[in-house]
Amino acid sequence: MKKTKRFVPLIPPELETRSFTAAIDDHYISNCRISQETIDFSTEEALHIDNVVFENVNFLETSWPRSEFVDVVFLNCDLSNADLSRAVFHRTEFRNSKLVGTNFAEAGIRHTLFEECLLNYATFGFSLCNTVSFVSSSMRFADFYQMELKTSEFRLCDMNEINFTETSLKDIDLSTNSFDSIQVSIEKLQGCKVSPDQAIAFARQMGMIVENN
Repeated sequence: MKKTKRFVPLIPPELETRSFTAAIDDHYISNCRISQETIDFSTEEALHIDNVVFENVNFLETSWPRSEFVDVVFLNCDLSNADLSRAVFHRTEFRNSKLVGTNFAEAGIRHTLFEECLLNYATFGFSLCNTVSFVSSSMRFADFYQMELKTSEFRLCDMNEINFTETSLKDIDLSTNSFDSIQVSIEKLQGCKVSPDQAIAFARQMGMIVENN
């Protein structure tokens, strides 16, 4: 299958550094860098965020459901337990960030990168990931229940106890990732690429007895 190119954020080379309170204007934040700050702000009204870099920002259990992120970078940020459910992400990057327990349920995630992130216990159930890369990240006990993975990839991730139940893994390459056990729907494994050791683990999960001769 031909690999689809992931589009990177279109961030202007020069961005003004602003505080969060100065940057937000009627639920819009655009064309700025927010750095070295703790943000304690939640809203039920959708935020619209574009051309923004968040760097070394601590989000205190933020609730921003249904928000829209376009051309956004999170660098060295802590979004643990944030509610980003039903949000839209397009050309967004999460780099070296903590996303433990973050809620991405029912989100639309397109052309997005998660690299060197902590995604343990994060929730992606019922979401769409289209051209999304998960790279060198810890994803232990993350929930990918009944979601859609289109032209997305997982590379060099710790996926132990991840939940892919009712999610099709057709054309998904798991072979470079590590896990002792994951939850999958066996009928959804067709077309998934795995390593020999992973194939044995799946065979055992299906109830087969694997002999080492």
